[in-house]
Amino acid sequence: MIKYIYIPLLLGLLSFTSCKENEVMDYDLPARVYIHEIKIENTIEVKLTERNYSFALRTTGPVLDEDTVKVSVKLMGNTENRDRIFRAEVDGDNSTAIAGTHYKLLDGVLKANEFEGYIPLVIYRTPDTKDQAVHVALKLVETADLGLGNPADLTFKVIWGDLLLPPANWPYFFGIYSTNKYRFAIDNLGLTDWPQATRWATGPEEGIYTGSQLQAFAAQLNRDYAIYRIEHGPIYREDDVENKIEINYTPGY
Repeated sequence: MIKYIYIPLLLGLLSFTSCKENEVMDYDLPARVYIHEIKIENTIEVKLTERNYSFALRTTGPVLDEDTVKVSVKLMGNTENRDRIFRAEVDGDNSTAIAGTHYKLLDGVLKANEFEGYIPLVIYRTPDTKDQAVHVALKLVETADLGLGNPADLTFKVIWGDLLLPPANWPYFFGIYSTNKYRFAIDNLGLTDWPQATRWATGPEEGIYTGSQLQAFAAQLNRDYAIYRIEHGPIYREDDVENKIEINYTPGY
């Protein structure tokens, strides 16, 4: 008789446990966003924590007094059939740019049924940035529409000025970066950035270069420099150093 008394209780416990398990399995986490800025180095994705922008590269066409830097953001969770707002704030203690003078930060919009959006940072070309770059440290904050993803992927720095700054993608095949090497590469290739294709690329894409193409660019730059040197003399990697080293587009050099 004792056995029969506990059977209904056991079945009830099993039913309760099963219900709880189903509830956990059916539970959906709130939609969250995180910063997703990467570059490709030797076909490997590398996470970026900052990006440079040079107004000094705008040497053709109308004078550009402002531009918008778009910091990529991705969704964790389900899309929805509506636009959703996400937002970043500026960490003033770790920023040198002045709101209203150097920049204006706008809200981001995750479009309906989309997994990716961007933080729009409007930056201004100002006289003081001809001599020294300024920067802002951005941090995603929670909104009514979207929560926050991995804490390690919520911050990003944007640096800009009216002077030449390193590009987002400086090829391994070009060797050690310097401003003089960058200027010579711009002048001779007519390019300002060299993003590399991933190993999974299925075909050519404009503005994205394979490893073979980047090696060919390096070889071309070395040939162009040899010709330039005969007529104009050497260009050094750094001008204001005691031991000057001539530019060369070779890995590690």
